[in-house]
Amino acid sequence: MGNYTDKIVTQYFEVENHLINLLKTTPYIHQFIHGDPISGRITLYLIILGGFALIQEIWVSIEMTLLQKETYDELNVGRIDEGIKLHRMILSDEYHSKEYKDEQSGIIVEEFEDMDKFFAKPVHVSDIFVDGYIIVNGQQVLDKPLKYHIEFSPEDFESEKRQDFGCSLHVLRLKLYHLFKDSTLYKEYSNKTNPFTISGNVKVYNKFGEELEVNLDEVQLCFLKIETGDTIKCEFAIE
Repeated sequence: MGNYTDKIVTQYFEVENHLINLLKTTPYIHQFIHGDPISGRITLYLIILGGFALIQEIWVSIEMTLLQKETYDELNVGRIDEGIKLHRMILSDEYHSKEYKDEQSGIIVEEFEDMDKFFAKPVHVSDIFVDGYIIVNGQQVLDKPLKYHIEFSPEDFESEKRQDFGCSLHVLRLKLYHLFKDSTLYKEYSNKTNPFTISGNVKVYNKFGEELEVNLDEVQLCFLKIETGDTIKCEFAIE
């Protein structure tokens, strides 16, 4: 048994010595090896440790991508209706961090969700592009759509119960309403006898062309088949 152990140790030091000699000739790395075996071993150890950390980071990134893809696949094939308000990620506390006060110390403790739950959540929408169409009495009046680039800041969703999911459909509809209502085109085509309202005259469609009804206004955009950078459609209906 002793001879076998000695053989293993000898082979290890041979491999280690070979690797350290390679590091001595490697650009940039060689300057950390000062000719003594201790500095060489420390450098080799740090490289091996860094290599394992890099592999772990790559694996976590792959896992994150797969989990998020699974979530988006689930959302994108689902129906846009009242049922989406009951999505498990909106309702379940398992997908959100929690804060509570420790009674003994009086310190506020934050308890985070599990890693797989964190990665599975859809990413909040930070900006989108919108093609706007003016519809007067059922007829489109311009050959080309109005082009909007809308960005969402933390102030847009600070009142949301689940702020990590970003802003709601209502915020988007409201922004589009004001962009059009304050324009000269609205003054040109508006009908003074009929009111132009946020809920009745601003129709929003996701990237799949599905109309997002007003009953979904409290649902956050990332659950409505909209992702950052998407181009969606909006109709400004004037009657």
